[in-house]
Amino acid sequence: MSRRTFVRGSLAAGGTGLLATTLPGAAHAAELTAADPGGTVRLAVDETSGQIRVLDAGGVHRLTITHFKYSGSARTFGASRVTQPSATEIEIEYVTQHPDVTVKAVIVAGLRKARIRWEVSGPAATPDDFAIGRVVVNGTETYRPVALWNRETGGGIPYETSHGAGYACTYADNRLLLRLRDSTLRFGDATWMHAPGVASGTGYVTEAVLVPGLMRPHAAGVIARDVVTPLGVELWADQPFHVWPTGGAKTVHAQVVNSLTTARQVRLAWTARTWSGAVQSGSAGPVTVSPRTVWNPSFDVTLGGRDIAFVEAVVTDDADPAVTAFSRTNLAVLSAYTYQDGAASRFGVSNYPWLLSGPGPDETAALMKLIGMKWVRTAYDGAPGIAPADLDRHGLLHNVQLGGIPYGKTATEQRAWADAMVARCVTAGARYYECGNELNIIETERTPAEYVNAGLRPLRAAMAARPDATFKVMTCGLAGLDSVWLDGFGAAGGWSEVDVLAYHPGRGNYVADYSPPEPWLEPSGKRKPVFWNFIGSLRKAHEARTVNGGKELWLTEAYASTLPNRWWTDTYRHAAENVLLQLMFARAHDVRCVTWYTLDDGIEQQPREANAADIEYHFGLLVRDRSPKPSLLAFATAARFLDQADYLGRVTFSDPEVKGLLFDTPTGRFSVLWTRHDGYVLNNDPARRDPANPDYYRTPEPWLDPWPTKTPVSLPTPAATTTVRELNSIGQETLHTAAGSRVAVTLDGAPRIFVGLDLTTTATYPV
Repeated sequence: MSRRTFVRGSLAAGGTGLLATTLPGAAHAAELTAADPGGTVRLAVDETSGQIRVLDAGGVHRLTITHFKYSGSARTFGASRVTQPSATEIEIEYVTQHPDVTVKAVIVAGLRKARIRWEVSGPAATPDDFAIGRVVVNGTETYRPVALWNRETGGGIPYETSHGAGYACTYADNRLLLRLRDSTLRFGDATWMHAPGVASGTGYVTEAVLVPGLMRPHAAGVIARDVVTPLGVELWADQPFHVWPTGGAKTVHAQVVNSLTTARQVRLAWTARTWSGAVQSGSAGPVTVSPRTVWNPSFDVTLGGRDIAFVEAVVTDDADPAVTAFSRTNLAVLSAYTYQDGAASRFGVSNYPWLLSGPGPDETAALMKLIGMKWVRTAYDGAPGIAPADLDRHGLLHNVQLGGIPYGKTATEQRAWADAMVARCVTAGARYYECGNELNIIETERTPAEYVNAGLRPLRAAMAARPDATFKVMTCGLAGLDSVWLDGFGAAGGWSEVDVLAYHPGRGNYVADYSPPEPWLEPSGKRKPVFWNFIGSLRKAHEARTVNGGKELWLTEAYASTLPNRWWTDTYRHAAENVLLQLMFARAHDVRCVTWYTLDDGIEQQPREANAADIEYHFGLLVRDRSPKPSLLAFATAARFLDQADYLGRVTFSDPEVKGLLFDTPTGRFSVLWTRHDGYVLNNDPARRDPANPDYYRTPEPWLDPWPTKTPVSLPTPAATTTVRELNSIGQETLHTAAGSRVAVTLDGAPRIFVGLDLTTTATYPV
């Protein structure tokens, strides 16, 4: 499909609730009101309490701002003075707990948008602790940061950046977004909304911008931004995670917003590219979008039976083509699959999927099972994430990972810690307890011997006193394979206190099968970049657990980061390839379980926010909007082939740069083949580097093949075989015709799975 015109659009002005101009029949007693001349938004202030009622265009009370907290323990108490400079403005001077602290609110109502600015001064004011008291009236609230797409001027892939914290209120008939410059969700609660201030003059200020109307949080956020962005667009599909079980035409929705106070005539163009680069495209418009309203078109993208599409839509102002906005999302097809490994499964998730809107716990659990995840690294009553009972209901196994090692405490205090931890693990139904996290880099002032004596030994004593404490004990998840730490751990007798070696195989811009020459440490002990490799560290971990009692080996944080336009991480395409290889190598080294670092991009403290400069925001199998990366399909591809699989050994070739692994399953053998003629270091193209910025690398788009060297090989097949299946890293299948017990295929740096070959681990095959 080269071009499509889509007509299933609707023009809306934020919904009827936004456009209506009817105001309430009677105001509350002793109130002053500020409203824009069109009546699209209204704020009413109680002259005694100072409470602010937010009303939409229909006059319906949607939100109450109750108090303002200016420190961790002090807030306002009513109004000392309320004045109205104009019909669109109100000023509130508050009563405070401290006589030397002043708090003033300045309210301004505009077209479909209102702003409340708090001005605070005084020695007791602590701007990091500023918070807004609020009550949502007959609605629900969800944290939805405002994020916008950007193009890098120097080239590379587009990326998102956050532009404020959004609290989206949803009602039966309307919506409302409250945007703050900044906010940390976990610093607030159902009563207080964290709203840190910034210095201004002799004091501090913080602002809330309110946008009511039937539009999505992204569109309202574009209107609410402090810096004017004339146009905005968002893409989404109704299917959870944008992953369907079968191919065909899939509907993508778009919402275009005009954030200005004048109408604009716009048009929308969209493009969808698949893994191979095949293009579908279409357009709509021109359409006139009224001031601060939205337009809702939609279009179809056709997907194959195992597929991924990278979709971009661009909205352009007809009168000024330089005024544009764009958005991206991904779509994928992944068929259903019934895994047979059961409790023997080797795959899971490390950090909770922080799905605070959109797909919920049941949909999240379903996605985990679809891609082969059976384990959750940590779950207990009161913890974030899916509760243990719900995980049990979904047939997901779960552990506990917690620290708080009682260093320097008395024996009684250490035993109390251990008793509490054992009780928590037993109550949660944990199969394993991971004792601490990355202590080798977080608690460098503590020795492994202190860890063993203060943590593991009291824990084992507490377990011995409880017959129901049958869970296994892991070491803390080491950051990298830290041989120095493990030497100290062994010298302290730590191996006898654990059942499992757990570690996190960090990896830089290297392919998963790169084992760099040692040493990996500087003489000072500082880690060299090559320390962060996958297969070399895995071999060391396998050796350490083998010579120290044959312990289980867990990779409790594995990842393939896709931080955009940086040389140290993976591209989206390389990430999928490395996911496949990492899971294959984990099975080859008999890793009991790999728990993937995060299911979705983002961090616990700032969920759903976008940060193009922080690697921690880019470890997921899903991008920020919860649509799939190619890595998600690669994870599922590996998990399905490794379901009940045994590793047989390496396949060798006359050309040492041609690589192979051989596995056996109840349904037959498969091999994984690739080459390294293009080297082991990724993101190393000088043409994509920026001499002025050594960290920068112009990341190629995921539909571009990055491997220049193609190696044709002829491989043996069983005499009766006529067809050989080849699957790429995301599971797309190509069929090859075999003749005369041979088949011709082409290999490169991308690992591929082959079914139907007659390979062994004893022969060396010519190339």
